[in-house]
Amino acid sequence: MKIIGITGKIGAGKSLVLGYLEAMDGSFVLESDVLAKSLYQKGYSVYKRVAEVFGSDILDTETKEIDKIKLSSLVFADSAKLETLNSIVHPAVKEEILRLIEEKRSEGISVFFIEAALLIQDGYREICDEIWFIKADEETRIKRLMSSRGYSFEKCQSIIQNQPDDDYYEKNSDRIFDNTKDVLSVFEEIDKALALI
Repeated sequence: MKIIGITGKIGAGKSLVLGYLEAMDGSFVLESDVLAKSLYQKGYSVYKRVAEVFGSDILDTETKEIDKIKLSSLVFADSAKLETLNSIVHPAVKEEILRLIEEKRSEGISVFFIEAALLIQDGYREICDEIWFIKADEETRIKRLMSSRGYSFEKCQSIIQNQPDDDYYEKNSDRIFDNTKDVLSVFEEIDKALALI
């Protein structure tokens, strides 16, 4: 089984690419953000640890689930608390990914795709056989974000400015797919890349 990491900046069209990959026979696509959100639920180790560290004030008064809005407002106002939260969540996500890799390997999956915005920064190189960077130019990404998410131009710029530049991703990736204009050509490039691994 090959393990391929998918990364890219916001608005680059990763979701479209993931949909294409997911439809392929013998492939499994894991979105790390979706996995992380599930680990915040009651019964999971992240829930227990986050509740212990940050207290019952971050829990919903009725359901006792973690209230993401309360937690966000607490940690994003304090970099030390954000670092603490990340030190709880990131290792738990990686542990669960490793468990899922073994599970899918035993099921006969041939290609396991891991999508994460911070794939490179969080050290997934050690897990992945290849890292693929999905890119698009800034103007295209801003248009997509304003159209699909209703973000203002200013909000788009603010998010984009806080992400590493393309050079960083390109230097740390094995393959680069430019998804600025024609997604069908990206799909063709992906097919060719998969035929080589």
